[in-house]
Amino acid sequence: MLTNEQQVQFTRLWTESQPVVSQYVESLVHDVWAARDIVQNTSVALLLKFEQYDPSRPFLPWAMGVAKFEILSNRRDLARSRIICDPDLLEQYTAAWVEISPQVGDEALALRHCLSRLETRQQELLRLRYVENLKSEDIATQMGRTATNIRTTLHRVRLALRRCIEGQLPQRGAIS
Repeated sequence: MLTNEQQVQFTRLWTESQPVVSQYVESLVHDVWAARDIVQNTSVALLLKFEQYDPSRPFLPWAMGVAKFEILSNRRDLARSRIICDPDLLEQYTAAWVEISPQVGDEALALRHCLSRLETRQQELLRLRYVENLKSEDIATQMGRTATNIRTTLHRVRLALRRCIEGQLPQRGAIS
């Protein structure tokens, strides 16, 4: 059983790491609900194993390692994944994700900020294209515009988002 101090420490560390772990899991597991289950299972596993955690070592790589095993467990359980996942490849991917996670997290925050600054109709256009996965022609029909106009507007919105994000991340310059 964890002490109150350990519970507070776990909560602080997990709260800080959870967005990165979630992004990592979602990058490998494209079923949103399965990804959420894996992140939740990772959280529970981390909590149950927290007494074994070495506080002299970074928490994030440890959490990512547990998440990696939860992904593998999920894939074994499903045994129908479209992606063949080599354990060595997953190990390399996990290590790379730990390295790039600070940048990805900063960019995700910048994207959320920049999206919130868009006009409602621009947000709706992006939602139709990227959440609903509609083609320009379908969006044009729905919005009473031409497909060319939709493509042009999407291009301009993407450029505006890129400029806004780059402005939010001046230390890194352009996003590749």
